[in-house]
Amino acid sequence: MTDLVTLIAKTTPLERDLTFPYRTVEAADAARLGELYFTAYDTSVVGDSLDAALADMKESLAGKYGALLPAASHVALDEAGKIIAAVLVVDHAVGDDTPDTPFIIELITDRQHRRRGLAEDLVLATMDTLFNEGKSDVALRVEAGNSAALALYLSLDFRRWSPEETDDV
Repeated sequence: MTDLVTLIAKTTPLERDLTFPYRTVEAADAARLGELYFTAYDTSVVGDSLDAALADMKESLAGKYGALLPAASHVALDEAGKIIAAVLVVDHAVGDDTPDTPFIIELITDRQHRRRGLAEDLVLATMDTLFNEGKSDVALRVEAGNSAALALYLSLDFRRWSPEETDDV
């Protein structure tokens, strides 16, 4: 079993221009998001087929992991307008062991576009959107051994959350 860490941060207004063009997620993005999901992760995470990844992404957009917040879910685009990274946010994660706050369920970057600031840009865009919608916090889960992801989230002032905490973070 994978050890997951729940992190939470205060939302903030955007204080710099983002590096890449981005827009909000649309229903028509499901196929590309499924492809991105399948190629970005190992099969142990997404299943052993593109069809499984596509189905999971369609279910994600349809609310399997919580009601999607389209305005806070963004995709980053390359110069040709192709989606190369995405962040999906739900109003609240499914389950009782998560904070009662918007929740990032996916942050995916194409393998060929990693280490360029896309993930950071997308999380900042999400935090800005949520801040402007009056949401004070955002949370997510990450594998405890994923040092690159942990470093990103810690640099964005996320901190460990546990179910014993109150929702007044």
